[in-house]
Amino acid sequence: SMLRRAFLFCCLCGVLCSGFAFIGRNVNRWKGRRRLETCMHHAASDLYDGGDRIYPTDTLPTLGLNLTQSLVPDIAYYYLQNTLGLSEETMWKITLEAGSVLGMTPRNLEKKVSLLRRTMNLSDEDVRVILAKQPAVLHYSAERNLGSTIIFLVRALDLSKSELRSLVLDSPSILGYSLSNLSRKLSFFVNTLGYVDDDNYFEGMDRVRNLLVGTPKLLLSAVDTGLEPRFQFLHNEIEFSIEELQTLYEKNPKLLMYSLDENMREKIVFFFILRLRIRPENVRKLLLSFPQVMDYNLENHLKPIADYYVSDVRFSATEFGSIVTRFPRLFSYSLFKIKHVTGFLRFELGLDATQVKRVIFQAPQIVGLNTEGNLQKKLDLLQTRLSLTRQELGLVLSKMPTLMNLGIDNNLLPKLEYLEKVAND
Repeated sequence: SMLRRAFLFCCLCGVLCSGFAFIGRNVNRWKGRRRLETCMHHAASDLYDGGDRIYPTDTLPTLGLNLTQSLVPDIAYYYLQNTLGLSEETMWKITLEAGSVLGMTPRNLEKKVSLLRRTMNLSDEDVRVILAKQPAVLHYSAERNLGSTIIFLVRALDLSKSELRSLVLDSPSILGYSLSNLSRKLSFFVNTLGYVDDDNYFEGMDRVRNLLVGTPKLLLSAVDTGLEPRFQFLHNEIEFSIEELQTLYEKNPKLLMYSLDENMREKIVFFFILRLRIRPENVRKLLLSFPQVMDYNLENHLKPIADYYVSDVRFSATEFGSIVTRFPRLFSYSLFKIKHVTGFLRFELGLDATQVKRVIFQAPQIVGLNTEGNLQKKLDLLQTRLSLTRQELGLVLSKMPTLMNLGIDNNLLPKLEYLEKVAND
């Protein structure tokens, strides 16, 4: 009915006006200076043409011009909300971050959405996810921007539709980069990191593709101020070889995204090398063994654990650095867990401070064992099969802490059975 159309029209006016107030404090942002309400009034009379809804082929001109397009309900707002099913939150985000999208025609928007669907086999929910993350995608031209960028990525990386979908769903802003920008970033991975040469082109491109599809945000990093300096730091200052860096980045791609001065240099140089006295060559081994150690917060996780072992357990910085070099996964456990295991050794098994230090230094993997599960089962097995007292059990553990690293069924139990057999013979 006309009343319902008028009501919807008024609602639209309210939404648009509120949105533009947030954006520029002035609803007359469009080229034409006529009032928004006047534009809507002229357009409303052309809602239908012979009973068929009109879908204009061009974007809506500035709101100050006379319009012949249908605006109620054949307008961008209702297409986005009703046809695509965007949430109110996403609609507000579009209004605030990409307000001019609301001035485009449904046909124009559908052309872009259809291109995305077709090239990546996107579901309705996929489309909603992309637009919620990056409303500006709807600003891009279907042919000049979206289409050319998609074709470039597919050809350069030999992407399947599912791989392209994974890339864009994670970081849809990739679609907004120029081809020269993307080309330079790909050149960094292909040439600077040396993944591809004449002898291993296909294998190298597979590794680059897997790296970027697995971590699409790598393509959001700038080359000059991000990728290149981080690479040069590890290559020139910490002296990783190119081959080691390739392996390192494949294990933990985040190393190409962390801040150089506030993260990487603080952890590697000031914490591992200067504070824990770990030699650079051992730092390289540590990172290659467990590169995820760089994911932990320095102030809230790494330093408190180091402080506990140095101040409470009484390791020297060098001794603790040696433990970390051999078992960097120590940092994967919480400080609560670490204290719990130390307390178990000290009070449940009756070890003195020196014995506790010896156990942790020689077998730091014990920190990861469950004191009520795996660790307790191993201790019970030793005590039962060897008829040990509690004090004797503690002595055995302090003398041979690496016994706790052995599996029960395939290692510890067969050895105990062998010793029993030898003793009986």
